Amino acid sequence: MWLVVMFDLPTQTKKDRKRYRWLYQYLQKQGYIRLQYSVYAKVFSSVGSAVNGKKRLKEFLKINIKNGNVRFLMFTDAQFANMEVIIGKPTKEEKYIQKSLFDF
Repeated sequence: MWLVVMFDLPTQTKKDRKRYRWLYQYLQKQGYIRLQYSVYAKVFSSVGSAVNGKKRLKEFLKINIKNGNVRFLMFTDAQFANMEVIIGKPTKEEKYIQKSLFDF
């Protein structure tokens, strides 16, 4: 199960930029990979673990982020693998994860 986090946070003030950095650093520490600017994803072993990951992230957001938009989307591995890149190329992490998920 994939959990995708998309966010749009204000960056006008120094405090806003600090909060933005807190979020993307938190996501990276939790094992999320960057798909594109302000879009991060992480693969979980089950729906239950993805729900727990979402719960942890919500708790972090309630404490640290005051303004902006943050959205979650959950995908199965097959749905994620069907994602098309129209312009540009998949990241190295995406290629590695997709290869390891579907090479049995």
